[in-house]
Amino acid sequence: MTSTEIHRVTTLFQRHLEKQKKNPNTVRSYTNDLQQFFKWCVSTNGDELRLAELTRSDVVDFRSFLLTRKSSLASINRRITSLRQFFEFAIDAGLARQNPVTGVMGLPNEPQAPAVLTRKDALLLVRTVEQAAWPMETSVLLLLLQAGMRSGEICGLTIGDLHLTPRVGRLFIKGLRKKTMRFVFLSMRAQAALRQYVRKRGISILARRRRAEPLFLHRNGSALTQQSIDLIVKRIGRDAGIPSVTPTMLRNTYAVQLLLQGESADAVKRALGVTSVKSYQRLVEKIKSDTIPF
Repeated sequence: MTSTEIHRVTTLFQRHLEKQKKNPNTVRSYTNDLQQFFKWCVSTNGDELRLAELTRSDVVDFRSFLLTRKSSLASINRRITSLRQFFEFAIDAGLARQNPVTGVMGLPNEPQAPAVLTRKDALLLVRTVEQAAWPMETSVLLLLLQAGMRSGEICGLTIGDLHLTPRVGRLFIKGLRKKTMRFVFLSMRAQAALRQYVRKRGISILARRRRAEPLFLHRNGSALTQQSIDLIVKRIGRDAGIPSVTPTMLRNTYAVQLLLQGESADAVKRALGVTSVKSYQRLVEKIKSDTIPF
């Protein structure tokens, strides 16, 4: 296959994915996977190889090649999925006669331990955000780290979901699909940050006419999004010298801390709004046995 043919076929596949309204990240990943496969085909079989001549053996050999490059099992399996979807498209478009990925299985993934922060890094992150960030960003980070909330749940909060009294602070959390609900009790630090934030915004949580408005807004008045939460966490992490931190890592840290403090699995499930905490329990056992630091 020549470079011109590769570009043409890849572009057709990209447009096909976009018409299916695939997530932009998915479109980019799948097209990159396809380009890598074609590059390997050319280096292995030469320019004379035709798309219709590719067989199951070619896909299996490509999978083996990825293993020699020490690609992660998850990325290898994604590439197999990308190729499977491409050849389904190619058959419909008359570019191929058969799907050579049929029967090629993904590789079994080892259960991955949830990524968490050490106690030292978690405290450093909190100190960094309290010293440098504005109250909205401080509140968001503490809701992730000290309440175990999801980014999507934070974005969906309204003013009416916040309950603050001199002694107690809690949030009413609606599930991402509005089918589940739970209360999250707030740490003293989170309560302080939220009180400062609502004062800055001039919000009265008792004003019923504003209860349906979003709780968190940027300084320019735009709505908080999951992408903006990712960026906030990344920036604060860089300031603290922890560039790899993510919102999910903060939620994981909260769950593991609860289990280490002796909370039951059922209590942690309710706090997180999940049906299983087995992956956290396995990680806690490793921490307790000192096989990994925390």
